[in-house]
Amino acid sequence: MKENKRNLSTAIYVRVSTDEQAQEGFSIRAQTDKLKAYAMLKDWDIFDIYSDEGISGKNIVDRPAINRLIDDINAGNVNNVLVFKVDRLTRSTRNLLELVELFEENDCAFNSLTESIDTDTPSGRMFLKIIGIFAEFERENLVSRLKLGFERKAKEGYTLANFKMSYGYSKEKGQKIQTIQQNEAQIVREIFSMYLDGNKSMTGIAKLLNQRKIPTKMNGASWESTSIRGILTNPTYIGKVRYSLADESRYFEVDGHHERIISDEIFNLAQEKIKSMPAVSRTKRPREVNYFCGVTVCACCDGKFTTHNYTNKAGNDRCMYRCVKKIYHKNEDITCKSPTISHEKLNTAFIEYIRNYDDFTTVDEVEIDNNKARKEQELQEYIKECERKLEVLEVRKKRIVEQYVNEEISFVEYRDMLGVFSDKLEVLTLEVQRAKMELPNENEIPDIQKDDIIANIKENWDYLNNAERMMFLQRFVKKITIKVEKQHAKSNVVRIEGIDFNSVREPIIKKGGKAKKNAVRDNLNGVRVR
Repeated sequence: MKENKRNLSTAIYVRVSTDEQAQEGFSIRAQTDKLKAYAMLKDWDIFDIYSDEGISGKNIVDRPAINRLIDDINAGNVNNVLVFKVDRLTRSTRNLLELVELFEENDCAFNSLTESIDTDTPSGRMFLKIIGIFAEFERENLVSRLKLGFERKAKEGYTLANFKMSYGYSKEKGQKIQTIQQNEAQIVREIFSMYLDGNKSMTGIAKLLNQRKIPTKMNGASWESTSIRGILTNPTYIGKVRYSLADESRYFEVDGHHERIISDEIFNLAQEKIKSMPAVSRTKRPREVNYFCGVTVCACCDGKFTTHNYTNKAGNDRCMYRCVKKIYHKNEDITCKSPTISHEKLNTAFIEYIRNYDDFTTVDEVEIDNNKARKEQELQEYIKECERKLEVLEVRKKRIVEQYVNEEISFVEYRDMLGVFSDKLEVLTLEVQRAKMELPNENEIPDIQKDDIIANIKENWDYLNNAERMMFLQRFVKKITIKVEKQHAKSNVVRIEGIDFNSVREPIIKKGGKAKKNAVRDNLNGVRVR
């Protein structure tokens, strides 16, 4: 708030309803005269007089003068508001909280003649701070009430569709139950049929729909594999209503009032097929010659390396790898500086790395005797650390309220800081839940030791073809951390800083030599990756 009481550009706001004028004598003229005299006494410049005559104070939507005042405050024409009584401004607590927030955001003082509220005084500022605390309380209560209302509506079987309707359905404004869009419903049935009967991939289905120029729910958007997966896994099509996709702890499904598009049998078959498909995430689906694609990670920024193929002047195809953060980020401050590296150099560095291992009881100085126990210990420590941070954040959140009440920070600072802490609390709470879900099961089969994997690579890598090498890396290697540096103007060098291996449930047969190549292949085809 401004401390200078002189030369404030003051807006005088007056209001009266017909009943009030008759009963209490709050005439527009009487209010205006008293407020003008008070402004002259304070030596304030009067910018304008805003008068709503014969209008109730229950809201601000239907009052032209107060809406004009709000516009002038936002435009910076007014930095002081003067009223006869607070209830002249509004009789709605919610509207009063909104107006106080508006004053704070625009550094606009507020004064009430009858209640002696002057935000240039400590008591006046304290009054607004108390209102601000109630405003925050009201907002949190509103969010809580909305969540409860949405949850109750979903449990009653009504689709919320807060963001967009499911493809195949529509719902007009004021309509409680969604109805089937027959043209879209037919496409939904075709998607399930193509996936189950036609054995098409999600990417293939999306490509086919785009070729047929079938529109999506989003104007101008094309079909993607993710949108196809969303349809195949959406229980709305079997007459269900689901709630809270983002929070697994609050997620539920109930029978809805709308009509189904797909039978339970077809939907369940689709879910079984999806679960049986391997979930391998990679930056680009590799060809056999690019067998390091999907497992190499940049040591500088932790981004994945993806392939960049081109044909040189001699007409030969060259396979290169480069960090995705070097490609997709144009901002110099966040763009990865890692140079591009050739497949040949990466393969040479990989072979050199695995051949330098003589002691297979450790990998990168990490003990591997009991992988399950180590994972459990690490998760327990991580959970404790997150819970400790949660306690610290709760204490700091309470401290912010105390600072605001003691006038150490402004309302805007208080609101912004509280929002940041609330976001951090939510993130940490979700991290604790996720970590607890990842704790190893007591009945879990012990992991095979990683020296079997390393020894197998070391002895047989030279005898595997590109397809077998790609299969080996996909099944046994979680990630290869590499650092690429520029040695000369046109020469880059790569150094492997570490390899993280997947845990497997069956041992790998340690057999080396060219004569044992078939045994290696058999082993690759038989090992299951967890």
